[in-house]
Amino acid sequence: MSQTEPAVWYAIPSARPDGGTLRKWQEKGYKVAAFRDVRAEPLPWLNMVRHTLYEGYAKAVNLLCEDLLGCEALYGKIQIIVTGGDDVDPPDADPYEIQRGFVQHFPDLYGVMQPTGDRWMVDDQGRSASERVAYSPWMGREWVLRANGSRGPLWPEYYHFFVDEHLQCAATMQGVFWQRPNLCQYHHWWGREGGKRPLHLVKTEAGERWREGKALFEAHQAHGFIESLPLPAATVSV
Repeated sequence: MSQTEPAVWYAIPSARPDGGTLRKWQEKGYKVAAFRDVRAEPLPWLNMVRHTLYEGYAKAVNLLCEDLLGCEALYGKIQIIVTGGDDVDPPDADPYEIQRGFVQHFPDLYGVMQPTGDRWMVDDQGRSASERVAYSPWMGREWVLRANGSRGPLWPEYYHFFVDEHLQCAATMQGVFWQRPNLCQYHHWWGREGGKRPLHLVKTEAGERWREGKALFEAHQAHGFIESLPLPAATVSV
């Protein structure tokens, strides 16, 4: 890493008392920003934190991205923001090498990359979970600023379910989605490892939330995800 190379940020909502895998990302060389509900204990070792009422995954990630790009005078220029969950491991590769590859692939930084090396929940078509939905994506600066009509990198109306599938479909529709099977971000999903559903997911994963997300996704799908087209670059500023 050069002295002037931009940091790679991992930005997610986290409800786990210890932050889950966030320490792993920080130890790997990422800067870590977390959205913590007002009732959550503080984690003083985070690089940036927003403490406010949690109103869903998409809104939380969008607010963190807005905070980061709005405070570049403090944090430095940002090229990429990665999101996912506090049960996802960072890739084994150096984050700055991955960032350089992203910039080479998307020189204008308008794009989304999903590592797909974690081969689990493979369907009858041979697609893993990370190939079907972008649940731990790398998002370029311009995508963060301009996607979804500049409403944020994730469509803000999703609470939890289908936000990652919408992201993948919208980026694919625009020709700016890239999957990298040589990168693995292992997902410690509670059902995968024989554990119990964490308390903070009981309400989030309720059936009503799933039905709401499905209906919203199908409405956007029917319109070809046209609402996710970007604002022109000239109309957006930080």
